[in-house]
Amino acid sequence: MSENLEQLAEEYKIVIRDLMKVYRRGQKEVIALRGVDFEVKQGEFLSIIGPSGSGKSTLLKMLGALDKPTAGAILFDGHSVTALDDRRSMLYRRQKVGFVWQIGNLVPGLSALNNVILPMKLAGAPSRASAERATMLLETLGLSHRLDHKPNQLSGGENQRVAICVALANNPELVLGDEVTGELDSETTEIVMEALKRTNKEFGTTVINVTHNPKVAEYADRVLRIRDGLIEGQKHVLYGDITEIDAKGRMVIPDTVRRLAGLGKRVVLRATSEGLLISPLDTSGYDDNNDQGND
Repeated sequence: MSENLEQLAEEYKIVIRDLMKVYRRGQKEVIALRGVDFEVKQGEFLSIIGPSGSGKSTLLKMLGALDKPTAGAILFDGHSVTALDDRRSMLYRRQKVGFVWQIGNLVPGLSALNNVILPMKLAGAPSRASAERATMLLETLGLSHRLDHKPNQLSGGENQRVAICVALANNPELVLGDEVTGELDSETTEIVMEALKRTNKEFGTTVINVTHNPKVAEYADRVLRIRDGLIEGQKHVLYGDITEIDAKGRMVIPDTVRRLAGLGKRVVLRATSEGLLISPLDTSGYDDNNDQGND
C-alpha cells in the first residue's frame, strides 16, 4: 500500500509525514519527534498543545525551516521544505512564513511602526508601500495610537500584537506562534489570542500555534495534542501504531497493541518478506514436556 502525497498536497496546504528528529548529546540520543503525521488546510487555525519537552517547539522549527528533521517530509503547497538548501530555506522564511515568539520579536530602539516596516525594508519593498501596510496592520490590531511608541513604552500585550504585525509584514501564507502568551496574564492573553484569531480570519492566513495552555489552544479551529514526540491517539497513515527502536535494539510496543496481540514478557521474532513478525511465545508445549520428563 502506498500513499499519494501529490493528491494530498492538492487538498492540504501542509502535509507532514514520518517526521523524526534525533538529537545527539555526547553518547546519548534524545528523540524529540518520533514519526509525526498530520495535515493543515489553507486558512486553518491549528493549535498544538503539549507539556514542556513534548516536541512541539521542535516541530515548529521544522515547519519554519529553522532546523532539519532526521527523517520524514514536510510539504508546503506540494513542495518539500525538508529538501531546501540554506539559501532557499531563507527565502521560504522571508516570503512564506511569519514567526511570533514568546519574547524577542521586536527591535528595542525602533517604534512600533518601524518595527513592522523593517522586514519589508529587508525584503526590498518600496518605502511608501511599506509604511502604508505597517500602518494598516497596526490599526487592524487596535494599535493606531501606539505607532510611534517603542517596545519599552508598550504593555506586554501591545508588544505581542506588534509582533503579530511584524510576522504579517511581508504578507506570509503561514504564521507560526511559539508560546506567544507564555509571559502574559489571563486578560492580556485573551486580547493577544483574539488578535491572532482576527489575523487568521481577516487575512486568511494559515496559523499554527504551539502552547501548553488549554485555554489558549481553544482559540483554534482544531487542536492536536503532542506528548513525547508523538501526536496523542495518532496512528501512522500507512502502518498503524508508531514505535521506535533505540540504539540497543529495544522496541517499545504500546500497551493497547500488546493486549490486542496477547503479547507477554517474551515474544517470538520472525523475519518475513513483508517485514518483522512478532508473535506471543507459546510455552504450553514446553511446560507439558517438562512435566513428562519429571514423572
